[in-house]
Amino acid sequence: MTTTTAATAAAKEDAPVPPTGQAEAFEQARVAVARALDKKSKKQGKRKSSVKSFASATRLCVELPVADDSDGALVAMASATVGREGAKEATCVFGRASAAALARATPGVEYEVVSIDEPWPPAMACERDGIIALVGVAAEDADKAARKGRAGEGRPIVAVNVEWEHDGDGGVNFDQMRTGEPTELEAFTNSFVVVYSFLPLSIQIGWGGNLEGAVFKCVRGGAPAGSPWRIMVKEGAKFDQVGAMQRRPQQSDIEAALYNSMAAKSPVNKGVGFFREGVQGLFNKKK
Repeated sequence: MTTTTAATAAAKEDAPVPPTGQAEAFEQARVAVARALDKKSKKQGKRKSSVKSFASATRLCVELPVADDSDGALVAMASATVGREGAKEATCVFGRASAAALARATPGVEYEVVSIDEPWPPAMACERDGIIALVGVAAEDADKAARKGRAGEGRPIVAVNVEWEHDGDGGVNFDQMRTGEPTELEAFTNSFVVVYSFLPLSIQIGWGGNLEGAVFKCVRGGAPAGSPWRIMVKEGAKFDQVGAMQRRPQQSDIEAALYNSMAAKSPVNKGVGFFREGVQGLFNKKK
């Protein structure tokens, strides 16, 4: 084994393990957010709410697996992301008024609850210093989310299963750069850095076979850009890594990684291929 191969193997061995259930995924996401915020606060020093800098405020993103899009699921994601520590200083902005109503009626919820359509002026937004969690906000409401961010200028923002597309690296994507300067809204929607993502995949192979896979990213420390997006395939009871990328994998990347993995195991699979429509749930977004 060469030094490079040994280093790669060691890195895979030390890599975070995909969750075995939703509760574990929620906990991994909470820790990833907490560590990213802790690192940011140590780097910049503790700041009061009177010190505002929207451009430099921390903007993180988590993408969690959920079985449905119910109000209960949104409240569960919000509570898991915020956690108990610091919950009293946090604000959760829900994409639906019904989810906000349920959160207010849920015992044990200590964070401030706001609906995306509710007025939330700076005077109210500045009453707290904790994170602003944008939970399940639809793509067509991204402008409202941006206004909520401006109201709480300087507070960290965590996007939780928001439905607008973004690369997840905190920068404007290439297509928008080609068309000229991004709009203020485009700059906002692309400003989030993914610190946790677990997106299960159901892949159809051959003529009726199915394969369980996932795209997984979990930042435990350091710069989020240093933690790769990992393409995983479930072998028995555990996931095996078949590919890794520094950018968010596209469908073609996933298909290639899975195809190469299967072809390496059996030359017969070289003629199988993957059906494009078989890769589901990559971005966890509504199209």
